[in-house]
Amino acid sequence: MTEKLEKQTKKLANGLQISVVPMPGFNQVYGLAMANFGSVDTQTQKGALPAGIAHFIEHKLFAKPNYDVSEKFAQYGANSNAYTSYTKTAYLFQTLENPYDNLRILLDLVQNPYFTDANVASERGIIDQEIQMYLDMPEWVLEQRILGKLYPNDPIAQDIAGSSASLKQINRTNLSETYLQNYRPDNMDLVLVGDVDFEKIENIVESSDFHTVDAPLKKIQGKFAPIAQGGQETMDISQARSSFGIRIDTEMSGYDLVKKQFELNMIMETLIGESSKNYQEMSRLNLIDDSFSYNVVAENNYCFIIVSGSTNNPEQFQEYLRNHLSYEVLKEVLSDAKFERIKRDAIGSYLFAQNSPDAIANQMAELYFYDVDYLQLIHMIDSISKDDVLEISAKFLKDDNCTYYNLLPNRK
Repeated sequence: MTEKLEKQTKKLANGLQISVVPMPGFNQVYGLAMANFGSVDTQTQKGALPAGIAHFIEHKLFAKPNYDVSEKFAQYGANSNAYTSYTKTAYLFQTLENPYDNLRILLDLVQNPYFTDANVASERGIIDQEIQMYLDMPEWVLEQRILGKLYPNDPIAQDIAGSSASLKQINRTNLSETYLQNYRPDNMDLVLVGDVDFEKIENIVESSDFHTVDAPLKKIQGKFAPIAQGGQETMDISQARSSFGIRIDTEMSGYDLVKKQFELNMIMETLIGESSKNYQEMSRLNLIDDSFSYNVVAENNYCFIIVSGSTNNPEQFQEYLRNHLSYEVLKEVLSDAKFERIKRDAIGSYLFAQNSPDAIANQMAELYFYDVDYLQLIHMIDSISKDDVLEISAKFLKDDNCTYYNLLPNRK
């Protein structure tokens, strides 16, 4: 494991936050630029944006007039990637050499868009093919369906890449306008982790060309519709897949929301983690297999849990989860010793991740927008009490907050 990590930070006059975690002697350098803009951010003061526009921008920023950014990264010995989540978009590189040259490429990537009618039309076809491919993947279909039940008619229920119909609404004009509004330096942060010099990074970034917007548009968050009743459909699969969702409506943000995510993870690990009695019982009843998993999401305006997996009996799978994901069951099984072990496991996972520059950079960049210091997470986790966990379970583990969706084999 690495020595205790430290970081150096500076917020530039234009609002961009730079964070550097020096790791002397560590061969790998990881750089990441993140925009506080994701797939759900489609409602603005000027009206709705097409679904998938954040993901479309992510793709098109790699295209430049005379070269592709991925190829340029490769020329300087770096692997590059990007991803769009519900609320963020990130661009990153990983390298063993030329960290400062690769930083300049990263800055060029996010600062200089090149949208033309021709390359937008070409990308539209590529992303549409991607979407059509996902339609044949049961895991993807199930996730979209359960999100549609948890958040009916909400942007989060749309595929991050959009749809064939929404792609037709994306053009050079709305791409440029959306980029200018959301890729402002005060809406982004930059993190580098590895054996790098902070002053060199600072000088490179300060001499680069971030744009600003005089009057940025505010994001609009509408009211959520009530949770929809569960549903099911058939698909060309050999075994049924089932998903159970819990929506947690909370006005929490920032530190409190991040802490809530840790508490919810502790609840789920206690109730249905691999070491739990419920997990063993579901395995014995042949309700789950190795595909069984849960995911806790806590992002701006959204907080939910999805439990899913292949099963031979979807109805019994749903019934078991409804009966055992409850405050009453948690109170019965969460002994003081069990809680301390769960908390130690969470702290251990955090400390283990500090051996990984990419894990550090991704979490640090994300948490900046929640006003949480990644290097202080251990204190947040340690502050969680057994009573905190029981309290949140009593408030949110209720039937009214739950729904489901099943994919059944098409027995033709």
